[in-house]
Amino acid sequence: MGRRRGVLAAAIAAGLGGAVALTLAGCAVVPVTGVTDSEARDRFAALLDDTQRMVGGDWQVHDDPTPRECVIPLWVSGEQYPALRIGDASAAPAAAAERVSRAWTAEGIRVTRTEVGDVIEVSGETADGELIVLRVSASASTLLGESECRPL
Repeated sequence: MGRRRGVLAAAIAAGLGGAVALTLAGCAVVPVTGVTDSEARDRFAALLDDTQRMVGGDWQVHDDPTPRECVIPLWVSGEQYPALRIGDASAAPAAAAERVSRAWTAEGIRVTRTEVGDVIEVSGETADGELIVLRVSASASTLLGESECRPL
């Protein structure tokens, strides 16, 4: 009986030790993509530009060049860039929303689509933490988002 308790205690200790090590290792390393800050910002801008082209029409770009503070897991300070773009009404809002939804999904973006009245909202989140939201209707289009949070 004593040997079984010793083996059980060792197994529990090993399991707990492994879990603690994995937790600490996962939290100690800040998950950042393998690109520079400017490359990450350019990648986000390209996603916005591509989305504009899929919707069509003329757009006003009101992206903020000043980074905003954000927090990465374990309260590591970071910064991200906000974007806001306002476009013409789409000639076919449902078709535009469907094109964007398919393209984002093909790029590995997690997509959610909702409708409120005549407004169709397609929101997405990339694996890198970028957030992007498209709203289209018969009266206007808006595109907004935030780049991934990069450590300072």
